[in-house]
Amino acid sequence: MLVHLIVFLLAFLPNLRCISNNILRLNIPRIPKLDPNTVCKTYPDLSEKQYDLCRTYPDVTASAIQGVQIAIHECQFQLTEYRWNCSSLERKNKNPHSSPLLSKGFKETSFAYAISAAGVTHQVSKACSMGKLKSCGCDMSVYGNDKNFEWGGCSHNIEFGSRYARRFMDSKEVAKDIHSQINLHNNRAGRLAVIRHVKKLCKCHGMSGSCELKTCWKAAPDFRAVGAILKRKYEAATQVQVDISNSANAKLIKRNGRRPKHLELLFYEKSPNFCDPNPVVDSPGTTGRLCNKTTTGIDNCETLCCGRGYNTLRVKRRERCDCKFYWCCYVMCKTCTYDEWVTVCK
Repeated sequence: MLVHLIVFLLAFLPNLRCISNNILRLNIPRIPKLDPNTVCKTYPDLSEKQYDLCRTYPDVTASAIQGVQIAIHECQFQLTEYRWNCSSLERKNKNPHSSPLLSKGFKETSFAYAISAAGVTHQVSKACSMGKLKSCGCDMSVYGNDKNFEWGGCSHNIEFGSRYARRFMDSKEVAKDIHSQINLHNNRAGRLAVIRHVKKLCKCHGMSGSCELKTCWKAAPDFRAVGAILKRKYEAATQVQVDISNSANAKLIKRNGRRPKHLELLFYEKSPNFCDPNPVVDSPGTTGRLCNKTTTGIDNCETLCCGRGYNTLRVKRRERCDCKFYWCCYVMCKTCTYDEWVTVCK
């Protein structure tokens, strides 16, 4: 029996390689002790207010940081066909908000801020309902009976998640200039993409699986759906100007003279083409990117390769795929192997 157990464990060990806690860039054990030393002092480039918040709520901040990393992962998925695809934000041992691109007023910057705020809201809300955080639990404001069901279960605490995301993300914006105003607006748009798409989940109770009694609770939307919502907002992002007639209370004004809506993404600077490596805007360029020579979409080789042409290669490659994030603080990915002909930008 013991021999069989050892053989089983040896066979299972290779699969453990896909478990990693580095999604938070924190050197903490699988069952972590989340205190200011393991969270706040290990994650770089926190502002003074963020650090104070982290010292008070290290467990919530760990969830918030994981939310940012999940957001960057989703950003890469949503913008995989674009010249700028968020890849420069996934940097080892660095806070993605330290990227030079996030100090700009580009359309891409607006998406990065919005999806990061959405990630923090989403992840903290779920962690509350899992009973992992000392500061919050299930949302107990939803109760009672409806026509065909009874509110129960453990609703995700979207209110707490949104409130913490606002404190954590907005605290970086201390100025009152156009850049800070737009970042605050895009942060709110990200939070609202979660708040306004909360869904109802239900479970049936009864003999033989009948639905004589149904218990329902509120849950955060799937983050893939949140990413798709924000991508549509990104594609329709609005360039703004600032009304400085009252400098003490400058207002963001669209070019048509109207105030922007809460869920609109805003920017104020024209984006570069992102064709070539440019550290000033944290652009890795598109050399080596896979392109599609048969499509007319934005990932076609002419557009993605910026007219430089492409090479056709037979490649064998292995990459992470089907990643799932677990609280706290690791990610589990499969390894997918591809053997195929590809077209690659010169």
